[in-house]
Amino acid sequence: MNTDRKIQAEINTSTSGDNTIIDAPSKGHIEIDKLVIMPTGGANTVKFKLAGAGSSANATPMEQFEFAFDDNQAFVDDIMKNTLECKEATAFIINLSAATKVTGYVLARVVGE
Repeated sequence: MNTDRKIQAEINTSTSGDNTIIDAPSKGHIEIDKLVIMPTGGANTVKFKLAGAGSSANATPMEQFEFAFDDNQAFVDDIMKNTLECKEATAFIINLSAATKVTGYVLARVVGE
């Protein structure tokens, strides 16, 4: 029986630094199944952080995926077969190198709650 809690979270931020998209579960870990983002505030660097105990900029990430985007360059990753996993009880964070508008959504599961 599948007891994973499914999450669909909106991405709508324009703040530089760490932006928590999915809060850390108190138990279990987050697995990202689909990620769709669209920067519309100008060219910028966006980092996906699959760790960090909170949204503070000094949180030590377990793993980072860094992408440089042109304005209005969409990113869609349907990663159902190769799920990205956050560490146990950690948040899913998007880090912006500068203030720029980024929208989209993420489909995820909390496993082991």
